Amino acid sequence: MRTNSFFKLEDEFLNSNEDNFDLFLNKLSEIQGNKNKSQSPKVPIIDFNYDAELSKFALAFDGEDSEKVLDNFQAVFNGSIRPHSTYSLFNMVPTPLLDAVAATTLTQLYNVNSLMDDFGGQLLLTEQQISRGVGKLVGWNEAVGISCNGGKLTLLYAIKLAIAKLVPNSNKKGVPSNLVVLTNESSHYCVEHVCSILGIGSEQCVRVPAQKDWQMDYQQLEEIVTLQVSKGKQIAAVICCGGTTINFAHDDTDKAYTVVTKTLEALGEKYVPHFHLDSVIGWLWFNFKIAGSNLETTEKSIQSKINQVVQRQAGLSKFDSFGVDFHKNGLCPYSTSFFITKSKEAFTALNDGSYEYSDEDYQYGKFRAYRYTIENSRPAMGISAAYITLKRLGISGFQNYLIELHEMSLHFKNEMKKEDKLTVINDYSLGWELVFLIDFHILIEETKHNEGIIAQGFINYCWNKCNQGEMVPLISFVPAYKVHAESVEQVAYLLYPINLASRNEATEIIDSLKGVIADFEQDVLTGNYELSEKAIEKPIR
Repeated sequence: MRTNSFFKLEDEFLNSNEDNFDLFLNKLSEIQGNKNKSQSPKVPIIDFNYDAELSKFALAFDGEDSEKVLDNFQAVFNGSIRPHSTYSLFNMVPTPLLDAVAATTLTQLYNVNSLMDDFGGQLLLTEQQISRGVGKLVGWNEAVGISCNGGKLTLLYAIKLAIAKLVPNSNKKGVPSNLVVLTNESSHYCVEHVCSILGIGSEQCVRVPAQKDWQMDYQQLEEIVTLQVSKGKQIAAVICCGGTTINFAHDDTDKAYTVVTKTLEALGEKYVPHFHLDSVIGWLWFNFKIAGSNLETTEKSIQSKINQVVQRQAGLSKFDSFGVDFHKNGLCPYSTSFFITKSKEAFTALNDGSYEYSDEDYQYGKFRAYRYTIENSRPAMGISAAYITLKRLGISGFQNYLIELHEMSLHFKNEMKKEDKLTVINDYSLGWELVFLIDFHILIEETKHNEGIIAQGFINYCWNKCNQGEMVPLISFVPAYKVHAESVEQVAYLLYPINLASRNEATEIIDSLKGVIADFEQDVLTGNYELSEKAIEKPIR
């Protein structure tokens, strides 16, 4: 029997008294590498084929030393977006607060478990404090919640809870075949998949057409409710838009609730569906629902945009749940999401039907999250990150953050107006994203290609430069953009200012974009860059 470990323990693990913590920090520094990093929006990468790379890979019999492994590990980040670059304008991917990253790192180092409080200390209490605090912003004084991995899981919890409330024995007996879920046509594309996962079926997700400003068409909502009831269907949940990545579709919560409940009542139905606001982006506006606001410090157009969203959230007191993505606009690292609901009765409704929570469960040492969570081995880092950012910024800080995002967007818009080739077209949006057109009439006239082919050629041209580590703006494109729900589709481009430091370099960034456009046109016209007819995949939103 061995008397000593094959490891030199003090070099590989945190000591019980943590006196070798500096060793851990040194290892972080080794992975981070050269501090004089490029400011480009992506880590450079060389094109590769997955099958070819996998065919060459096998586990070695003998391990390698720490320095070599950590040095080689840097290659994992090749091709990744650097959100801390001011030129990273691809999507709503913020650079996280350093305090939040520090907290999540220590949470991982301590290997904290969020299964039950006997293992995880006060982490489960912190999870509920976050949920209660955000819930109180909309008047839910008994709010509880669940930390989870992404907005899709917040929707899954919402619809699972909706099924359990409408059909109490479904946790044991299964899901009946007459349930439907209603949602805005602008809602996230994953709602159908969630319905499929939960056994309702993707075809039972009914999308309500949008009116001009991307809210549900409430007349059609009434007609759809009536039609579904006539078919013998029960409406398990109504999923309202609470702000989308593009065009910021946000339903009027009071109107949606009133139309559905009044229509069901008139039809003689005795139930109320579960109402969920998919506010994974729109939660940031909750901070303006309380007394005291920093809005008076900014210009009228921004005040108007923010107030319109707050007004559409007026009916939240009647809703049952909402979602939050702190990793989108809460300055947290991926993935930090929360499903938040009105009361702790949800914990009983979300379990397998064999357990009912009582007051005893809320005593330290008795709290068991695994009874109602989808995962047992649930990551704890999101709890740590969200707690830190909420404490650091406070309500006032998040108000200022949203205002500054809008101000930065307006600054970029003004810079783009100076350029004849650029036209911002998403004036209807209540968000801060910038959707714009590029005038490529020279290429349309001089080549056989249409606007769509030229657009995807240009975006590939930009992305290739970013993949080579060049300092050009990392933007995206929207192949079928509609200014409003009734307009025609057109090819457009997306610039998403999310790093507050980008504002200070807006002029240089737009100049760089102008330069890339000129280079692209020149390379196409001289035959140095060939446009492809093959459509590229639409970017995920």
